[in-house]
Order: sequence, then C-alpha cells, then structure tokens
Amino acid sequence: MKSWMKLSLALALLALPVVAAAVDVSVDARRGDDPIPDAREIARRTEDVLRGESAFTEGEMTIVSPRLPAPRTVRFRSWDDRGGDRSFIRILQPAKDRGTGFLKLHPNLWMFIPRVERTMRIPPSMMLQSWMGSDFTNDDLVRESSQLDDYDHELLRVEEAFEGLEGTGPYRAYVVEYRPHEDAPVVWGRIVTWIEAERWSPLQQEFYDEDDVMLRRMEFGDIRETDDRYVPHLWVMTPLDKDGHQTRIRIHEIDFDEEFDDSIFTTRNLKRRK
Repeated sequence: MKSWMKLSLALALLALPVVAAAVDVSVDARRGDDPIPDAREIARRTEDVLRGESAFTEGEMTIVSPRLPAPRTVRFRSWDDRGGDRSFIRILQPAKDRGTGFLKLHPNLWMFIPRVERTMRIPPSMMLQSWMGSDFTNDDLVRESSQLDDYDHELLRVEEAFEGLEGTGPYRAYVVEYRPHEDAPVVWGRIVTWIEAERWSPLQQEFYDEDDVMLRRMEFGDIRETDDRYVPHLWVMTPLDKDGHQTRIRIHEIDFDEEFDDSIFTTRNLKRRK
C-alpha cells in the first residue's frame, strides 16, 4: 500500500512543473495587472490602424518576377471608405496604364480600361486574380472580404521577441489565428497574424489553404506614427509557390478619417482618368 502511495506522490510531483508552466504562460500574456484583450478585439484594433473609418493613400508598388526583364513599378492613389463599404483606386503610372480605375460599391467591382475606353464589371470569381500583374489580388486591394467580419479569431500565443521585416524589432507580438466562417466568401483556410502588442501594428501574416499549406507571406515594416496611429509604410507580399516572385508596396502618403465627396465613388468618376 505504501508503495502505491509513494508512486502516486511521485507522479503528482512530476506533474507540478507542467502546471506551473501553464500558469507562467497565462501570466506572461498580461501586461502589468491588465489582461490582454480578446482575439477579436486585437484584430479590430489592427484593422483600425490600417484603415480607420476612411483612408486616402498614395503609394508605389514594385513587382519582381522572373518573367519581367526588370522590376515593374505602379504608382496609385486610393480612397477607402470603410464605413460606406466602398473604395476607389486610380493608377498614375506607368504611362500605358495611367487612368485605369477600380471602383468598389459592394457587392460590385468595376474596372475602367482607358486604352479601350471600356468599363467592365469584375465578377466574384475574379476577386482572387492578380491585381495589376502583382502578387496582390483584387480582393486584397478593394477589401471585398473582411478579415474582421468574415473570420473567427483566436489568440495562439504571445511572442516576446518577434523579429520584424528587414531586422526591425524585436517586438512583443500577439499571434492571432483567423479562421473563416463556414459561409464566408473567402478562399483562405486560415490566416495567422503577428500584431505588435504596444501599438497594434500588423507585423506579419501567413496565408494557408484548406489543406493547411502556407501559400504566401505578407510582411509589414517601416512603421511610422500617422494621425495617432503607428502605420506600416512598407508591405511585402511573397508567394511561396512561385520562385522569384515578390511585390512591395511603399506608402508615400496616408491620411485617415477624412470625409470623402460621394462623387469619388461613381462610375462617372471612374472614366475621368484623373
């Protein structure tokens, strides 16, 4: 009988470090005495950092591909009205694409092609097609699907020293998994996102298909204070199934929470080329 008691006591003592480790993880997920927000709240704050209620952006996209003799550069302006679920993008350069426009009025997306004076509606089946020959999709740029509303969120862990893009950091980061609702019109089986814990800036995203194969990685860098937010001004998209491909977006100007004229988000404006 005493042998069984000794064995039970030994097993109980062996289990103590495991329990203690679990408690340490829980404590480590706090900052001071305040618990971290739940995963959806973390995702919401990150969405606010990137978009606000509205955002005007001017930027430059550089596309690298083995099929191109040299990197291709595309300059653009965009107006994102998150509250109204509408957006507008105008291409400024290169010259052959100048005036090309994209207008989203949920649930429709139109594209104006100036060289043929044609406006075409982009069907849902083309939302995941390449945007302007880049590694971003139409959906990435006009945000038809929502990483906040179309997904459930779970905090996987807290990393104390995440190395950011191009050697920035280390950052204290929340690692949040996004899993799509069953009826959500999305392609990804899940998305894993690293979010800077102090300022809610996105640091990295990994995109997985339904077979849990990671197909692409988005990295964020050059984080600057803008309108009381810490906004990444460099976005790097790398497809993992295409050797030698990469697309970088450099933001030159971004302004949040401005009131846009409704005339911006019209098919008439789409054809103006400016």
